[in-house]
Amino acid sequence: MTVVAYDRLRMLWGALDWQHGTNHPYTAAQTKSGGDSAVAVGGIGIRRVECTIDRATQHAGADPAVMHFDILNMTSSAPDDTWTTTDYTQSETALSAFFTSVAPFWSTGYKLTTFNWYRIGDGVTKPNPAERQLLLTTPIAGSSSFHTVPPQSACSITFRTAVRRSWGRTYLPIPSVSLSAAGVLSQSNVDTITGAANTLVTALAANDLHLVVYSAHLHATLNVEHVEADDVVDIIRRRRWKTSTYKKILP
Repeated sequence: MTVVAYDRLRMLWGALDWQHGTNHPYTAAQTKSGGDSAVAVGGIGIRRVECTIDRATQHAGADPAVMHFDILNMTSSAPDDTWTTTDYTQSETALSAFFTSVAPFWSTGYKLTTFNWYRIGDGVTKPNPAERQLLLTTPIAGSSSFHTVPPQSACSITFRTAVRRSWGRTYLPIPSVSLSAAGVLSQSNVDTITGAANTLVTALAANDLHLVVYSAHLHATLNVEHVEADDVVDIIRRRRWKTSTYKKILP
């Protein structure tokens, strides 16, 4: 898909604000209306799948880590809000393959257990109950025997759209990696994670299911055109262990 470049330079808290191009770079032919609202009946909503990674076996009382992906269902080149059981199962098959590919980055105490599907988009407000929940009959467990870095360590997977300010991301737990002397991931680890994410996008698209980013600011859903990961380790503070097994106070 060809899009017009968009550049913006903003300095001195807005004293200088320069823009070239448009922050809505799609042509009319590349844009489809989802209706006035994404609420059920009458609107086109995307589905956000929250993937629950249980860690209680690794550390007693640990809360789960959660990742998410936003997916748009298409039929005959048009957005389709009628998600069928087949749409969900095809998505879950692609997601399961992704998590199987990244399982070596988890110790055996980590396991993917649940997919929860939620409608999101303009007009959808909380509380918003799940439209579908799948408990995996066979959870996808980590395959590493080591837990080498703190549990809050993660690799950021960035979803690039045509609008720079509306890129998305999700954070993959990576408790079982060996960092370099510089404290970063190896190139092979980055390649594996990026490749798994790219395979996920391709597998979804083969079934007219598209990884997207929902932008509340633009009131739009944007197609993911590239996936990206780098070697910098991110820290997700809420993923740190909530309880300690040893504590000492002095004096």
